[in-house]
Amino acid sequence: MNILPAKTDTRAELQERFHRDGYCVDDELFSESELQEIEVFFEDYKKQGGKVFDGGSSYEEIDATQRQVRAMHPHRYSQRAMAWLTNPNVADMLKFLLGKPALGAQTMYYYKPPGAKGQGMHQDNFYLVATPATCIAAWTAIDDATLENGCLYVVPGSHKHAISCPEGEKAERWMNYGDSHITKFPRETKPIPVPVRRGQTMFFSGNLIHGSGPNRTTDRYRRTFIGHYVDESTEQLGKFYHPVVNMRQEVVSVAEYAGGGPCGDGWKGAVH
Repeated sequence: MNILPAKTDTRAELQERFHRDGYCVDDELFSESELQEIEVFFEDYKKQGGKVFDGGSSYEEIDATQRQVRAMHPHRYSQRAMAWLTNPNVADMLKFLLGKPALGAQTMYYYKPPGAKGQGMHQDNFYLVATPATCIAAWTAIDDATLENGCLYVVPGSHKHAISCPEGEKAERWMNYGDSHITKFPRETKPIPVPVRRGQTMFFSGNLIHGSGPNRTTDRYRRTFIGHYVDESTEQLGKFYHPVVNMRQEVVSVAEYAGGGPCGDGWKGAVH
């Protein structure tokens, strides 16, 4: 069994770790009653959500060994999910880490049932193409995330480098489930696992290289509620992440990314 971490860091230490390593883990931003509400909501969402899962599918149509089992942008369909995206405790921590108020761009809920494959190493801002600053994720564990059921792996410090663009043969197949868009993995670094407890929220930079292991268990899910954010000075964002909202749940004006970034003039982001 994995020994899951307890919170020991002060807020200043979390900020230091985020800037140094590209990620940090905070505690109790969602109450236990809120976690239970999220859990119940998305169990029902499997039946009521329709074709709002990855790839425009219903929950029953997804093969977890081949594709990601995740609800896409639930905040666009539910005020309750919008409230979780704009949770005041999360918003406050985002402002502390970013130095500016955050804007909400995406929500996802990963079910990751027993037997589900992992996800290849990638960087979120390759997809969101937020400019001039990168995006940030708030990844809240609904179940304990361990080595056995597929916790995240990260490459500490990789957020200090530019987006790695696909090259060569892999460039045509990086969007396949489980593949990585990283074609030149930094050999001097090594991914490390980040087990987290139910209710802990992991914040990480959009340039941080990360992925996840498979769920090797036969009876445990690894469910997570995820929000992707940008700061309020963001000028452009990929078209798949509009409309953008502030933490008062008001739609704000951000231009669609026009291309011309690190991955070539034709690259305008993608669904993440």
